[in-house]
Amino acid sequence: MKQYLLIDIGGTFIKYSLTDAHAQKVSGGKVPTPLTGMDDLLAAIEGFAAPWKGQFEGCAVSMPGRIDTKRGIAHTGGILSGFMWEQPFAALLEQRLGVPVTIANDGKCAAAAEAWTGSLAGVDNGLVLVLGTGIGGGIILNGKVYMGSHSAAGEVSNLVTELGSMEGDDFRFDVIGKVAESPVWAGKASASGLIAAYAAEKQLPAHGPQPTGEEIFAAYAAGEPEACRALKKFARRVALGIIGLQSVLDVERVAIGGGISAADALLPAIQTELDDLFARCPVFPMLEPELVRCRYGNDANMIGALKLFFERNPA
Repeated sequence: MKQYLLIDIGGTFIKYSLTDAHAQKVSGGKVPTPLTGMDDLLAAIEGFAAPWKGQFEGCAVSMPGRIDTKRGIAHTGGILSGFMWEQPFAALLEQRLGVPVTIANDGKCAAAAEAWTGSLAGVDNGLVLVLGTGIGGGIILNGKVYMGSHSAAGEVSNLVTELGSMEGDDFRFDVIGKVAESPVWAGKASASGLIAAYAAEKQLPAHGPQPTGEEIFAAYAAGEPEACRALKKFARRVALGIIGLQSVLDVERVAIGGGISAADALLPAIQTELDDLFARCPVFPMLEPELVRCRYGNDANMIGALKLFFERNPA
């Protein structure tokens, strides 16, 4: 049985798994993500891969940033961008592991997983939205993940939502960690945006402890007015972005993922707002897409990374 090493590099942890060709896990774990430099990152990966040396045929990596999967280049690396900038990361890993390596953007990996055997299976044109700290995006066109001309398709976090605030000559947006405070879609419609909306409804101090998504949905289930207003506002903002994307992409189905997508109340809330907006705007030429929950949770990035590996390395 052929086996593969799958890696999901996140801002806090690197998750890894030894799987078969169907992404069925044999073994796995996680380690803290080194943010100190390339050598430390490579050493961490080499360290957890060492016990499995000779047992895997290749390595598939999901990671943040603008990633050229075809050439194996990480043009940026999200939170890793302090050292992950225009780096031949796939080649560097191949030197350490001694097997073929592919790298791909995490949003595109999530889309690949859902299109392979998940909520977008059999769909020609679809969209995955992962509501996390930002908004991960992956576009399926004609049954395949659309990478774009510069490997940047699906970076939906950066959809501009507040034109006026960006018109001044003094405008700058150059700190990734400030996304929640920026005039882009991720600032309002990510999980961070939901927390901010709830904190505003509760008039919580900006520098005090912030509620978690679980606490917000628990308050919503209990009928708390502030939680109900915050979720409605948040769902409206997500729906507005979907309309903007639909006007360009004309997809059949939109799959919602991310940690908060597990909450039973989220999808119906977004569906209600999307239905309402389309009903209020009969002049829209596009049709309302079907809205579904992503099938795969925390394993989506690794599953999709394997699918993209097979596209680059046919069995």
